Amino acid sequence: MSNIWSNPSQAGVDEVSQMAAFLEERSRCPDMREVNKAFERIVDPKPGERILEVGCGSGILCRLMAPHIQPDGCVLGLDISLHFLLEAKRYALQEDAGEFITFECGAAESLPYPPVVFDGAFAARLLLHTNDPDAVVREMVQVVKPGGWIVIMDWDFDSVVVDHPERELTRRLLHWRNDHHGGDNWSGRQLRRRMAVAGLKNLSVHPVVTVVNSEADALTQSLLRAAQVSRDGGAISAGEFDTWVSLLKERIQQGTFFASIVYFIVKGIVR
Repeated sequence: MSNIWSNPSQAGVDEVSQMAAFLEERSRCPDMREVNKAFERIVDPKPGERILEVGCGSGILCRLMAPHIQPDGCVLGLDISLHFLLEAKRYALQEDAGEFITFECGAAESLPYPPVVFDGAFAARLLLHTNDPDAVVREMVQVVKPGGWIVIMDWDFDSVVVDHPERELTRRLLHWRNDHHGGDNWSGRQLRRRMAVAGLKNLSVHPVVTVVNSEADALTQSLLRAAQVSRDGGAISAGEFDTWVSLLKERIQQGTFFASIVYFIVKGIVR
């Protein structure tokens, strides 16, 4: 699945529909609502701005930004998958947001736009999946006007903490998940460096720490999947998987579960 997320243009219609539904469902989780609202606040789009989302997926953040740029601004969502764009248009129409959002197909590493045409650009949960994240940042800088803004967000999966009685087992499965599944899970800590190298100025780093204690949270679901992929990858045994998951769910039922993760949001200004 990680390869498909890195290049969803390789996925078929049904698979992309499932991926889009997963993203939409995840966005409704309490911790993801918190992260996305923080991202919206830091982007801080203004009326009349023409802004670009690189790697828009199902268009969740495009829809979140659209009310801020009205009445005469525009949000443009770009994705490499035509099927994803069709899903994004469908979701935008369901929320009556289609009037202010345009969706176009293209690669993040080679944006199909002339220089200095946008007032700002943003990307979220994208660079961890790309083969050349520095190229993506350079392209974003090229298409934004001098004085315009760029905001990028990724998680740092190595920042995950879990209050679990099996410490060694927890470390082993989380480290395996971090290093072998789902892209570059250190991407969050790399954002400021990448943006500085790309020439952005006035860089500000905004860590968002989400704390979860229920199965309804997105991080909890990510932890359960981390256990699955660690088992499937041979990092933990089937018995260790059963033990770890059962103890985690036991603490959820008891109301004593605790886990957290850090998302890093970095904002910079184009010179």
